[in-house]
Amino acid sequence: MRNNELKSGVYLSYISLFVTNISNLILTPFIIKNLGNSEYGLYMLIGAFVGYIAVLDFGLGNTVVRFVAKYRAENDKKNEENFLFSTFLIYIIISIIILIIGTIIYFNLTVIFGQSLSSEEISIAKVMFIILLINLAFTLPMKSFTAIMTAYERFIYPRTLTILRNILRMILIFILLSFGYKAIAIVMIDAILNLIMMALIMLYVFLKLRVKIRFHYLNIQLIREIFSYSSLIFISVIVDQIYWRIGHLILGVVASTTEVAIFAVGMMFGQYFITFSTSISGVFLPKITTMVVKDASGEELTDILIKTGRLQFIVLGLVLGGFIILGKTFINLWTGPDYYYSWIIGLIVMIPLIIVLTQTIGISILQAKNMHGFRAIIYLFISIINTMISIYLAKMYGSIGAAIGTSLSLVLGNIIIMNWYYHFKVKLNIPRFYKELFQGLLIAILLSMGIGSLLLMMSKATWLIFSIQVLLFSLIYMLILWKIGMNNYEKRLFKNELQKISNSIF
Repeated sequence: MRNNELKSGVYLSYISLFVTNISNLILTPFIIKNLGNSEYGLYMLIGAFVGYIAVLDFGLGNTVVRFVAKYRAENDKKNEENFLFSTFLIYIIISIIILIIGTIIYFNLTVIFGQSLSSEEISIAKVMFIILLINLAFTLPMKSFTAIMTAYERFIYPRTLTILRNILRMILIFILLSFGYKAIAIVMIDAILNLIMMALIMLYVFLKLRVKIRFHYLNIQLIREIFSYSSLIFISVIVDQIYWRIGHLILGVVASTTEVAIFAVGMMFGQYFITFSTSISGVFLPKITTMVVKDASGEELTDILIKTGRLQFIVLGLVLGGFIILGKTFINLWTGPDYYYSWIIGLIVMIPLIIVLTQTIGISILQAKNMHGFRAIIYLFISIINTMISIYLAKMYGSIGAAIGTSLSLVLGNIIIMNWYYHFKVKLNIPRFYKELFQGLLIAILLSMGIGSLLLMMSKATWLIFSIQVLLFSLIYMLILWKIGMNNYEKRLFKNELQKISNSIF
């Protein structure tokens, strides 16, 4: 049962990721066309704004998973029930605080956005904001049930619900926008589907898993442990919000909703870029933990950092190279020429990210060594700098300025400070990492981009021509990497994967 849940959960996670990304790629141009640039920007702005209130979750979801899994392993039902009562009570208190803070913000939306939004836009914004706020207050306590299912290692049911929700959402948005409904309808769809999904998960937890939430005794030490464990997670959530959503809010205050829309589309590519690297690093987590437990040297850990970094660089080089050469064509076909600067914004963020993402395994090394606290604090500090720089640059250069602010903070926090920490404190050999990371690969990637740029000489762009260009560039890229970029280990790994695919088909 457990193995089936784990195996099916992994497959369903990939299916869910695929459905989510494809639905976003299909829906985005449709939504922009039906809402217009201004209202689409308004929709993204209010979503980002409410996202900041949502961080008051304090990372409790991960805390529930950790403690419930612990109590299950100990077969301690009494403390599990008491813990769940404590966290559920904390969630309810947080929801009340959210409603109070949200109400204050609601009555001051005109003051906050009065300089950039018209009176009509502020009226629409208020309706969307109150819907999202109430939805957040109701669904936040129910998130504990999703965490309980994870702790109980039940993955099939929630992931299946997520897939069905995304498909149903796409269908409903197509139908309602086709009948002339606007941004408020999208917000209502999301709110209703969230409530239905949370209710179905809650019923499963109570009826199928027979989990009980009961008060047995007051445990102050437990409450301290809950907040102690969730504090670093909370910092990570704040940093994530600032990195990927602060630009929306800043542009909504100092610029216009159209600038928000352009920025949101550009940043979307940065987030897609990240998803391409995470699946690779996860494979090596058990090995890293074992190595750290066995007191592996800094050079040995550097070897694994180089090995995973090069694999990530190969994948990310294809994506970034293709985006540099063909991204402008894709944007023009996908959302139209009005979003040309979204391509520039995507590049501004993705170029430093390609270096950052080759070191994601370093985070696992920090966690295994229990040294991740420094990273959390530094990232919080850098995210505050990001906010200040972005405000200054957004006033002068709009969405491009906000993207530059994010990019500079990525360089300062990840490439400069964290590399110093990795080298001098964690004892990883960072100069050797960069030397071996770029060896062969950098020249191969640049050469493939140079040859691939000839594809732009093809006739007027259509989706068919674009698809052919993507295919040809991918072939050029892989051939050059095979000849002068990949080492023997990478070639052998690639051959093995092709063999597995061939065996599964035939």
